Amino acid sequence: MQFILSIARFSFLAITLLPSAGVVGADEVVSLDMQQLPTHLQVGYAVRAVDVNADGRLDIAIVDSKRILWLENPSWQEHVVYETPDAKFDNVCFAPFDINGDGHMDFALGADWQFGNSDSGGTIGWLEHRQEGPWVYRQIASEPTTHRMNWVDVRGDGQSALVVAPLKGRGSRAPGFDQVGIRLLEFSPGRDPADETWERRVITDELHVMHNFDVTDLDADGRDDLVTASYEGATWLRFSDSGTAIAKRLGSGQDEAPPKKGASEIRLGRLSSSRPYLGTVEPWHGDKVVVYVAPDNWQHQDNLWDRHVLDDQLAWGHAVACANLDEDPDEELIIGVRDNQNDQYRCGLRIYDPVDAAQGQWVRQIVDPGGVAIEDLTTADLDADGDIDIIAVGRATHNVRIYWNIQQN
Repeated sequence: MQFILSIARFSFLAITLLPSAGVVGADEVVSLDMQQLPTHLQVGYAVRAVDVNADGRLDIAIVDSKRILWLENPSWQEHVVYETPDAKFDNVCFAPFDINGDGHMDFALGADWQFGNSDSGGTIGWLEHRQEGPWVYRQIASEPTTHRMNWVDVRGDGQSALVVAPLKGRGSRAPGFDQVGIRLLEFSPGRDPADETWERRVITDELHVMHNFDVTDLDADGRDDLVTASYEGATWLRFSDSGTAIAKRLGSGQDEAPPKKGASEIRLGRLSSSRPYLGTVEPWHGDKVVVYVAPDNWQHQDNLWDRHVLDDQLAWGHAVACANLDEDPDEELIIGVRDNQNDQYRCGLRIYDPVDAAQGQWVRQIVDPGGVAIEDLTTADLDADGDIDIIAVGRATHNVRIYWNIQQN
């Protein structure tokens, strides 16, 4: 490491080669500067890059255990918009969107997070933007173990709905929590979301222990669809014009008895040929980085995509992103590791660059080991220089770090 620009910024260039990766040159390395931001978190449950104050810059919005905040680009001044210091249970997820159509960014919010309670709890609500003072919280519904949420144009009509995934099925029990499927829920805000009851429906209840899902357009038809990580592995959900979900299983996940089963995190990436791949962490709360690369003519066959384990030298991978970080046309796989496996393989950021993706050959770059116990991460071009940067938030480390991409500098 060497000091760059200030005490808070460091440069990381080290790579390691996966056993199947072969030899690559230094031009495969992604060059990053680290900047530690002054914000202190209790648990950085979720992070998004979004223009909160409509100034044309992407800010950093964060769900902390008892507050919701955003950091203003480029000063990174902290703005707390909602606090519940006396709440017994934590906030856990959010989804930014202009919910009431007034031109200001609001946040859907999942809270009352109770990992061990599949019978009650789990609030779903939204925070209405205020220019000054705290934002106004409005409750929508409740669902036990509410865990992830995103805005999705389910019917392809330009109207986004809030899709909410609980972690466990209602009433499910340890050790596997596999007795009941989760209820993947759709909430439609309507014309007056502050005063009208939101329409709601169950999209599917056939998946079990869904830790995360990604809003995608996997088949490039111009329509939103989902890829989900659950006990079933990697599943693609596309929607008819009426909103009916059509499920297709793509990746096996880890095939062991619950709870060491399936997949935990998932994101869609694309290779230079526009061929899609799915990056996952497996199994649930898993210790493996896995990719599934689409075979030829994948939309018209029922075979599962080939499973490639890229890395098993980690403990509890807890965040996944796919983004083009360098000058080649492939999207890299970005993994956030939450816990230390041992003194050698620690928490932090890892980047996997495809060499021969279909054969499972990728290069691994370990970045800032031990720097952030990554609970969540996101990618965005924060400084508008044409390079995608990485933002990570920590649990045990209680911190926020930006990894500035200096690829073209």
